Amino acid sequence: MNNELELIKGLIERLENSCKKKVVKFTKKELLTMPRLKDFSIRIKNNRYYEIRFQRYGYSKSFSSKDLKTAKAKAFQWLSAFETEIKANIAVRQVNCNNQTSFTLFSVIADEYMYGFKIKKVKKITFESYEQTYKRNILPVYGKLPLKAITPILLQTNLERLHQIKPRLCEDVKMLLNNVFDYAVNKGVLDRNPLKLVYIEKHERVNGKALTPEQERQFIADIKGNICEYDFLRMLYCGCRPCEYLSGILIDEKRNTLTIKNGKLKSYQKIKERIIPIFPKFKEIMSGTPSGKSQNFIQTTFKKFLPSNKLSDLRHTFTTRVQECGINRDLAVIWCGRTLNDITGKVYTHFSDEYQQAQAKMLVY
Repeated sequence: MNNELELIKGLIERLENSCKKKVVKFTKKELLTMPRLKDFSIRIKNNRYYEIRFQRYGYSKSFSSKDLKTAKAKAFQWLSAFETEIKANIAVRQVNCNNQTSFTLFSVIADEYMYGFKIKKVKKITFESYEQTYKRNILPVYGKLPLKAITPILLQTNLERLHQIKPRLCEDVKMLLNNVFDYAVNKGVLDRNPLKLVYIEKHERVNGKALTPEQERQFIADIKGNICEYDFLRMLYCGCRPCEYLSGILIDEKRNTLTIKNGKLKSYQKIKERIIPIFPKFKEIMSGTPSGKSQNFIQTTFKKFLPSNKLSDLRHTFTTRVQECGINRDLAVIWCGRTLNDITGKVYTHFSDEYQQAQAKMLVY
């Protein structure tokens, strides 16, 4: 009896040892269907249970059964859910990445363009004018909108409305918007510029108009004592642009000249100055004190006296008076800082200081 028991025990031990040595793997078909099964291990425990384990990426999972197919089924079910979770997480990351561009506010890109690039491309006083348009007429309308939410229809509607009221301003707004959208496209935030599909009728600019002698006399009388009186008179009697006036006029009484910085230059051009005579009318008001106010303040004040005119009309008035007094036309063009149209004028014309001073004395009316 004892011998039989010992024989049975030996058989059991040999059977257990053979189970321990047996290597169990996933089939090639299973690995092709679920490649991540390579990260699982299968073993046969002492209790003859099949155990499938997964210990990766912070997970520690175990699936066991007396039947290998059942143990595999449990592992397959969990792995399927695990794969779905991974795909979902990847999709969420992709959506979040896309949302960074989908919900990028217009103001973020526009500020980046205006203060990172535009400011470097134009003169300071020109940028200040653009900045005013940007802050007053663009940011309040589009600033809080996602860049991709600004459609051609929205732009068309808004610009048409602005064009009916202020066509000149509409041109500046459209130009700045186009610059911002082009920048966004080049940066990769937008696929295409929505403004390219927008059509706004081009504004026909009205040339400046000079004041009549009667209007000029009335204007001079009306501004008497106003804070901007001498600002207006200096521009009227030397023909400088408003932006040039604000840059400062250097008065040399000894040489009887005014030095004015040319305000019609590109950002890449060096500063150019023109030296012109002190005209009789200018000499009369030369001792007056300028206001020191901004161009916007001076323009607003000017409109109170001449609502239908522009501040630059003072310059046109000066040019008109120069011609009315019979002064050389090319010289008048040079005094105003314009470019002579004909090639001969551009290359060869040069007037002596004596000739200019003699011509300036003719500007009496």
